[in-house]
Amino acid sequence: MSYASLTDSLVKRWVKLVLPILPAPLRRKALDLATRRRLAQARKRKQRTQFSVREVAQALDRLRFSGDVILHSSISNIGKLTDGTAVDLAAQVLSRLDLKAVTLLAPALPFTSAMTDYLDQHPSFDVRTAKNAMGAIANIVMQQEGCLRSVHPTHSTLALGANAARYADGHHSDPTPFGPNSPYAMLTRNGGKILMFGIGLNSVTNFHVYEDMLGALLPFEVYQPRRYAIPCIDRQGRALVVHTVCHSPFLAARRDCERARPYLQRGGHIRTQRVGESEISVLDARGLTATLLEMLLRGDSIYGPVKPSREQRAAAEKCLSELR
Repeated sequence: MSYASLTDSLVKRWVKLVLPILPAPLRRKALDLATRRRLAQARKRKQRTQFSVREVAQALDRLRFSGDVILHSSISNIGKLTDGTAVDLAAQVLSRLDLKAVTLLAPALPFTSAMTDYLDQHPSFDVRTAKNAMGAIANIVMQQEGCLRSVHPTHSTLALGANAARYADGHHSDPTPFGPNSPYAMLTRNGGKILMFGIGLNSVTNFHVYEDMLGALLPFEVYQPRRYAIPCIDRQGRALVVHTVCHSPFLAARRDCERARPYLQRGGHIRTQRVGESEISVLDARGLTATLLEMLLRGDSIYGPVKPSREQRAAAEKCLSELR
């Protein structure tokens, strides 16, 4: 790693740790500044690094994935696409899935700011009109005929294909975003795959599934005590109230999902192809959740070293047995 890259990484880490303690107005200004900086860096990447649809196609062919898939994507992280558009990249993914037999998922979070700020500033959610802030490819998926969006004010998810309704319909019934009826937990139980398109592990939402599985027996408090009751509108225009919680910004500041990469590699749960300045990877959803539980039992986590109690260890072992 170059000195500039190391400095940039340290600055990002410091900012992430400081943000939760700032007053909300200062936090919003800092996040706006970070967004502008990220966009400027993306423009520089596009000038510096070019990639083609053919390179993407070759990477996808080498990775070969099957079954249900959740797609996380960021084109700008890879560089500048020289011979096509986001539609062409989405087509490369869609063409490799038989949607009569499998389901394609994609996060459709309506915010890129801090989760707590979003919930405090947006007291309602309409699944028919809510913004999808997850990038160009996710929005292309959302426009496909038959695509459904789950009703959840913070972590709604797109579902397209064979079992779209099964994935999308029950999300609002859980008291947490990644509970048993969420698309993320269902994908894990179904042995699905996570397609990381231009993003690293820190952008993968399925990391939270094991946390909701353990619930109160997780060795750290991932959620704030406050519970939100958010008025929502479903796909049929019906009103309902979704009860949810918010991730702790203080714990989120400590989260580093890349800590799990060596464990995932040793377990054979992740396969990666470099493209441009990023990667395209396929990650096994069940393997990811099992790995995070195994890390806890070894005294490690994406939040740093941990010492689970006997009761917490028993709960992790029980969750592991349920995944097998």
